[in-house]
Amino acid sequence: MAESKLLVTGAGGMLGKALVACLESRDHKVIAMPKEKLDVTNYEQVQAVLSEQKPSLVLHCAAYTKVDQAESEPALAFLINGYGTENLAVACNQLDIPMLYISSDYVFDGNQNRPYTTWDQTSPLSVYGKTKLAGELAVQRHLKRFYIVRTSWLYGPNGQNFVETILRLASEGKPLRVVADQFGSPTCTLSLSEVIADLIETERYGVYHATDDGVTNWCEFAREITKEFQSEVIAIETKDMPRPATRPKYSVMDKTTLINTIGRELPSWQESLANYISLKKSEALV
Repeated sequence: MAESKLLVTGAGGMLGKALVACLESRDHKVIAMPKEKLDVTNYEQVQAVLSEQKPSLVLHCAAYTKVDQAESEPALAFLINGYGTENLAVACNQLDIPMLYISSDYVFDGNQNRPYTTWDQTSPLSVYGKTKLAGELAVQRHLKRFYIVRTSWLYGPNGQNFVETILRLASEGKPLRVVADQFGSPTCTLSLSEVIADLIETERYGVYHATDDGVTNWCEFAREITKEFQSEVIAIETKDMPRPATRPKYSVMDKTTLINTIGRELPSWQESLANYISLKKSEALV
């Protein structure tokens, strides 16, 4: 893409921070908008900020991400993920600005036992999944030029996530009980950011699936995270650890469209995890 001015919403969050750093490393001019600077649920503010900044693309990372809590506060989850995304889409449409929206594997029900393509039917099981789908529909309703990027099982620096939780528990020497009957693709925000940066340079708009490569379950993921700790990781079933939100059993996504568009394969989830853990170690030594 030509010289660009990119506005990132949710720039204080786990993915937002990684994406801002990645885009800046590629010499893009980035307007980082954490929620303190841009409340996406405030339409007048959204319109004022976009009118003033005139970005060449909005990358929308701001989101309500508390999957279980969303079951007890659906109005707030829909306000942020649905209405907030619609605010951005309407303002982008008025100002003729394309938009990239981060979505989730949770828009699928996980019942087909094969990887989901970008044209498979969505059918979210949880409030969170329904709110992310509401955001997708808002983007498609208002814009001709958009990217929808569905990802899954995110972890990375600067955020609460599964990897951090497992590392903390393992360091305390406790046995870990982790579900082994939910399958997906763990994805590091660092590798996802590189993929997004590659994608926007193509200017080939559309719906994409972007995860690290490979398939695992939460229990095997935990074993890979803790392999240096000699931790005991006990496989359990989802029914042994009931949670408020229903998760899809098999939410692996087919990335063929993305790979063909950016012209490269994606790193394996094991490779991305190893890179992330070695980065954590090097930062601990500094």
